Amino acid sequence: MSDTLLKVQTYSGVNDQHLRNVHIYAPSIIWVKSGIKRVIQGTENYDIDAQLWLLTAANQDLSFINKPTKDHFYSVQICFLFPPTPEMIAESKENRRRHEHLNAIKVSSTLAYGFSLLIEMSSQNLSYNVQKHHLFAFYQQLVEVGALHVLFSESHDSLQNKLSAYFSKDPAENYQLDEVSHAFSMSRATLIRRLNQDGTNFRTVLANVRMSHALSLMQERKQSQLDLALQCGYQSETRFSQRFHQQFGITPKQYMKTVSY
Repeated sequence: MSDTLLKVQTYSGVNDQHLRNVHIYAPSIIWVKSGIKRVIQGTENYDIDAQLWLLTAANQDLSFINKPTKDHFYSVQICFLFPPTPEMIAESKENRRRHEHLNAIKVSSTLAYGFSLLIEMSSQNLSYNVQKHHLFAFYQQLVEVGALHVLFSESHDSLQNKLSAYFSKDPAENYQLDEVSHAFSMSRATLIRRLNQDGTNFRTVLANVRMSHALSLMQERKQSQLDLALQCGYQSETRFSQRFHQQFGITPKQYMKTVSY
């Protein structure tokens, strides 16, 4: 079992960032600390600012515009890689409340405290059990405001989600279907069939993870497009750029112009 219970990612920008089909492969909370995230769902748009958290279940595709205020956009995302108990999810459903939006929850001082503790925890060398206690304390906070079940819908335990977590450990690896199916203790045909049942396939899941990884890398430092391609498992700079544009609707160069370094 991996000793990583959560992953913290930060995103910043100095210009509007128009992104579509950003795949969220693990249950996540996004806190916009500066600026506004305008989420686009079909014909509906809604804004997430510092007063709200955006809650996303696993295997969701988000389209949004990150809009800076005072020349800066900044958000923090916690991806949860270890699930709560079924009892906690059931209790959360019983406590469900009317929030401003189904996927948004108002940030209270106590919730902000719990979120900040997890951020701090991620930078410390704590044992697995200590991390788990901190994480479950935060889950209990979400239970009490009726929000935990929004994060952990039925999709959190799907093969697609497990495969995404597996790929995310090293997105640059040259994954082969036969080797991965063996790692999951199933035949090649069974892996293909079960992913089809989830409405996806091996290559799509891998590409989604690699593209999410690309966004994270581009936030960390400015680097050449070839370096980005190689770190995301693409030997061709052109192929990487095509896949990035196909996924997000903008080119890597256009996105990098919006990021502050």
